[in-house]
Amino acid sequence: MWGSNRASRSSRRGRQTARHAAVAVTIAALTALTACGSDSDSGDKTDKAAQGDKAPGSQGGGTTQLDFWGWNPAYEKAVTAFNAAHPDIHVNYNKVEPGSKGGYAKMLAAVKANNAPCLAQMGYETLPSFLVEGALQDVDKEAAGVKSKYSAGAWSQMSVAGKAYGIPVDTGPVAMFYRTDVFAKNGLTPPKTWDEFAQQADKVHTADPAVAYSAFGGNDPWWYAGMAWQNGGSWFKPEGDTWKVSLTEPGTQKVTQYWQQLLDKKVVSADPTFTPDWYKRFGDGSVASYVGPVWFTALLEENAKDAAGKWAVAPMPQWDANGKATGNIGGSGTAVLKGCKNTKAAVAFADWMSSDTASLTTLVKDAGIYPAATSGASLDAMQQPSAYFGNTKIYDIFKESAAQAPAGWQWGPTMTQVSADLTDRIGKAGAGNGKLADALTGVQGTTIKAIQDKGLKAAAG
Repeated sequence: MWGSNRASRSSRRGRQTARHAAVAVTIAALTALTACGSDSDSGDKTDKAAQGDKAPGSQGGGTTQLDFWGWNPAYEKAVTAFNAAHPDIHVNYNKVEPGSKGGYAKMLAAVKANNAPCLAQMGYETLPSFLVEGALQDVDKEAAGVKSKYSAGAWSQMSVAGKAYGIPVDTGPVAMFYRTDVFAKNGLTPPKTWDEFAQQADKVHTADPAVAYSAFGGNDPWWYAGMAWQNGGSWFKPEGDTWKVSLTEPGTQKVTQYWQQLLDKKVVSADPTFTPDWYKRFGDGSVASYVGPVWFTALLEENAKDAAGKWAVAPMPQWDANGKATGNIGGSGTAVLKGCKNTKAAVAFADWMSSDTASLTTLVKDAGIYPAATSGASLDAMQQPSAYFGNTKIYDIFKESAAQAPAGWQWGPTMTQVSADLTDRIGKAGAGNGKLADALTGVQGTTIKAIQDKGLKAAAG
């Protein structure tokens, strides 16, 4: 592909078109993107040995080989099961570092070197960034027949302007985890509103200053996004050829002011998340609650084993007493990377992993996901009471939450940068080194510059 000036110019044009597609977000631009990348002369030679020469059902037989990069150990089990049942397609699962820890950088480097895998595990927040880099393959035609299997919200997270770039795997519906023993000791029931949440925080702190009513997850950027998401916020909006950036829009401002008050009163913990010390507090009862995503269930069971039977799950508190909105934290899909020559086989596998009953059962049990496929809600694994959570059917709460995240949330084109900046600035502010509002204003500024540095238009919005 890189053997001639013509091919090099073609590649540059493809990447430039990809950037315009992500910014303008128009069907016409996305069509141009597909034309530049999917069937070009330079792309026809893309790693056929690794990707395989024959798609399912093609004449000549043989086994289609697909490479799949990801980091979820449960995915490897699903791949093994798929290969055993599908002799015409063989998926080679290669474990890489989690996306934010190097996996995404490796994927992008592989696309640029023309030796990328067909398939890649990808958080929804990262999809626009890959599109901007010209690293995704439009598979809307191949995926159209399976779209109805998935929730509209999840499908939209793997799409831009109605064009699909992969298959969704899971979503991150949010609920409130709480210690039943601490709540009982203080005469509390799960709060229905954020006002009640704050009142209970004062009560618990007054009764025992050593106990934090809840954990502030500010150094987890997607946690903060999930809180803003519930309140109708949206940090990015493509308008024409410009990305409008607003990490200080009204919904987020309200969330910021609320948590700043709780932090100032020291009624919530600001410890760095997902560390041994953080989990220790969940285990010993010195943190009484956490508003978090469905996949936190598996982390809690693994890291606070001695607290089995002491935790329960309730709906996410509401800003309005009559409201039902929730947030979403996390979730990912299986993306098809640029250069994949077996898009039909790639989509066939990705759809199987995300919708097959046995595969979903594995992912639910081993990874604690909430399936993007609507059939996932009726899985036996989703109906069983959880011994860790007091023999209650916790997935009933997440099922309701999954249907209530407001539509309209949009991720931006530089989320790796946004993630790093939020982790640093919000983490410091949460620990008392500055204010949350100033941290968000700072991240907005660095984000606008990062987008502009890619040759794109960006402005505060």
